Amino acid sequence: MKTLKARKYDKNYRALRKIILMTQPRCFYCKKAVATTLDHEPPLDSFPSPELWDGSLRPSCASCNYSRGAKYGNAKRKAIKNSRKW
Repeated sequence: MKTLKARKYDKNYRALRKIILMTQPRCFYCKKAVATTLDHEPPLDSFPSPELWDGSLRPSCASCNYSRGAKYGNAKRKAIKNSRKW
């Protein structure tokens, strides 16, 4: 898992993250747990570079965010494996 520093999130992102988590304290997906992470919708890797990303940030608990990321990654790997391009 990449850290915030490894993903090159700057201080503006960290300030925005803090504001979003303070104003929306519950998970966007399960509506029960306290939001501790932000989910990028659509995923960051669907754009050529993170600077070009145009989407929304949704507050989410770690469990929901990581499980959604795992499902996305698994589906992406399965699509590549099942394609005829390899």
